[in-house]
Parts: sequence; C-alpha cells; structure tokens
Amino acid sequence: TKVLILISYYKGDIIMNKQDGFIMDLWEKIFSFLSKISIFTLLRFIRKRMGKEITYTFVDSWVLGNLILSILSSIIVYNLTSEYEVLLFIIFGYGVLRVFEVIIYQINVLLFDPYRCKKQNKPYKIKSKSRMVLLLLHNYVEIMFWYSTMMITLVVLILGKVDNSWMSYIRSNILCIVTFDSNVVIEATGKTFPYLYTLAFYEIMSGIIMTVISLARFVGILPDVEEIDS
Repeated sequence: TKVLILISYYKGDIIMNKQDGFIMDLWEKIFSFLSKISIFTLLRFIRKRMGKEITYTFVDSWVLGNLILSILSSIIVYNLTSEYEVLLFIIFGYGVLRVFEVIIYQINVLLFDPYRCKKQNKPYKIKSKSRMVLLLLHNYVEIMFWYSTMMITLVVLILGKVDNSWMSYIRSNILCIVTFDSNVVIEATGKTFPYLYTLAFYEIMSGIIMTVISLARFVGILPDVEEIDS
C-alpha cells in the first residue's frame, strides 16, 4: 500500500510539474546567463578568489560609486574633442555595459531571484525594502546620466565638439527616459543623426522597464492599512 501511495504521489508530482508550464524556467535561465555579462560579476569572482565576501557595504559603495562616475563621465566627455577618440569609446562602452547590467540585475531581483529560491526550497530574504528602493533610485538616476554621456559622446565624435550646454543634454535625456519622448533628444542637438534615433529608442525602452520596476517596488513597500468598509 505504501508503495502504491508513493508511486501515486510521484505521478501526481510529475503531472503537476508538467502543468506548471515552462515560460518561467526558460526566462530564468536566459536572465541567469545575461546576469553573468557584467563587471560586478567579474569583481565578485575576483573577490571570491581572494577569499573576500561581497558585503552590503561593498554593494552600496559599488552603486554609489557608479552613480558618481556616470555624472563625472558626462562632464569629462563634454569637455573633450574628437581627438580623444579612444577615451570617448572606452567611456561610451562602459556606459552601455552599466546600463545593460543595471536593467538585467533589476529584472532578476524583481522576478527571478525569488523564483530561484523557491525552486531550491530556500527562503528569499532581503536586507531592507527601503534600502532596495534607494538602490533602485540610484540606478535610475545613473542610467539617465549614462545615456547623457553616450549622447554627448556621439555628438563629439560626429561633430568634433559639443554645440550646446551640458545642462541641456542632461535635461533632454532625463525627459526622454521619464516621458518616453525621443524628440527631446533630437531637439537638444539641433541636428539629426541616425545614431541618435537609435540611442533615443534604447532610452525609451530602458525608461519603460525602469519605470515598471520602480512602480512595482514602491507598491511592494506600501504599508498595509485597515479599511473601514471591510
């Protein structure tokens, strides 16, 4: 009897697993792979080889440091000319990698990290909801400045130098990400470049993703309030 019950249990479990679908597992594996394409993953590997752990202080320093770096990079490229082509490409490449890293990380934290813990029968815990939202806001602002850096870099590479104020470039990219309007990016330069349309498209996509993630985070930390009509 016990054998039959055990067989019946496993059969039921197999049927249940088949009914669960595959879409979550598919995208979990995709984003698990994409998360490895990051500078932070490389740093974590190096620190692990050195016998050092990734602490909360290290993560906070990494996020804040990259935010400051994105602001400084926008100022640096604004004051450069096309003669510094190698440096411009290095800064541009780092900015692209950081935007990619941030978006993949935030999607993993929102959707797939809890799912991975559930699959492994482990509790999913975070240090603090408020800390998570603060780090998200840091990432959001950082992305705005990295896109501003990329835009200024393209202008310098194509025209040889900037043709507008630093603040106008920053303002146009912030508005593009927040309002999903690509025209503000084009208007900031006063000229039409094919590369700018492509950059504006990615800005809008990044803005949509980060806005959805931010809304989900803010809704998640709202306190439970008792209703009078309940």
